[in-house]
Amino acid sequence: MDMNRFTIVILAALLGTSPLSAQQSSLKRMAVISDVHLMAPSLMQKDGKAFEDYIASDRKLLVESPELLDSVSKQLLAFHPQIILITGDLTKDGEKASHCLLVDRYLSRFKAQGIRVFVIPGNHDVNNPHAKIYEGDVTQRTTTVSAQGFASIYKDYGYGEALAKDSCSLSYVVQLDRRTRLIAVDACRYEDNDFGKDICVTAGRIKPQTMDFIQRETEKAHALGMGIVMMMHHGIVSHFRWQDRMMDEYLVKNWKKDAKRIAKMGIKVCFTGHFHAQDISSCYGLTDIETGSAVSYPHPYRLIDVDEDKGTFRIRSERVEALTSMQNSTETLQQKSRRFATSALESVMDSRVPKKVPASVKAECGSVLGEACAMHLAGDEKPSADFQQRLKTAASHLRHYTWKWAFIMKKIGKYLSTDTGVADNDNCIVYKNEKDN
Repeated sequence: MDMNRFTIVILAALLGTSPLSAQQSSLKRMAVISDVHLMAPSLMQKDGKAFEDYIASDRKLLVESPELLDSVSKQLLAFHPQIILITGDLTKDGEKASHCLLVDRYLSRFKAQGIRVFVIPGNHDVNNPHAKIYEGDVTQRTTTVSAQGFASIYKDYGYGEALAKDSCSLSYVVQLDRRTRLIAVDACRYEDNDFGKDICVTAGRIKPQTMDFIQRETEKAHALGMGIVMMMHHGIVSHFRWQDRMMDEYLVKNWKKDAKRIAKMGIKVCFTGHFHAQDISSCYGLTDIETGSAVSYPHPYRLIDVDEDKGTFRIRSERVEALTSMQNSTETLQQKSRRFATSALESVMDSRVPKKVPASVKAECGSVLGEACAMHLAGDEKPSADFQQRLKTAASHLRHYTWKWAFIMKKIGKYLSTDTGVADNDNCIVYKNEKDN
């Protein structure tokens, strides 16, 4: 090592900001947040019909997103984890202004405290034709970011520290500590977005080349006796029955095949987001720890105590319970966001079932499904006898008009409101194989 490099390393270590020293220390505390969907206030030139229409089809507390992230940041700084993982959908719709705000106002705050942050894009974050400025009843497009631009903006939050990068995606590998590496996997399809048709693709897949990249990097890590942790935006394991039938865009394509291959590599844990739910599910020995959205009910984040010797994550979940801006509101933050969540399912029922179904029956079914959805978003679902009876009654009323939708509605309501039996919010998960030292 030359003297200049030696001097830089020593000074950085003394200041406590050396990535090298951070990698060599033991990992004790982590945190995970997801789907923060930060919307830069500058995008709202004037509230009006255009933004109201957007919110009606995508029920998130976007206007409150800066304040919500302020609250999450304050609580994470108090916990002071060594590592924070953000599993995608960093912005409302990939606006450059929102990305820059996230870095300048939030991530830099963590960095200044010596906390290392690693991000991965979500389906909203790159090459997005929905990046718009709202001016009352109309919108105009604003600058979004390319894949290269994303990596440049987040060079201090994963990409600049990467030990290896996938040439076919924004996937990368970093050293978390002396015994653990993180593989951040980009499964988004932003190259398929269509500006002419104003289409942003929600679905995801792991490219064959990216899967090969994961394989190579896992083999390298295991050859060095290191454990592997993975993170990705899209789900790698189904979180409720029929998810891959009814809402497959929230899982990577061919998820069973991919989950099986990744599990065979010796990877035991993948942190995900996308569906905005607090849920933990396993398949083939791979555990998908999904974290809900900071801007949606119930506004959760995860705090993790790491036991390197045992190879376990002791996970507990917290929520943002209140906002200063809502002090004089007639409803609490949790009440408002839960209303947003349930109304989304009511809208789905209203638009999907046949027109011959009376409005009262649509509303009854939508209300029950909305309640089931809220249970799933919060995690640890425990449907009451009263809820189960209302679901059964609503389905019977709908069956008078459409057997097909009554069957679907009853099944979805049952599966969303029934937990897999694995604790979703507070749990202890093994993340290492016995052979990892």
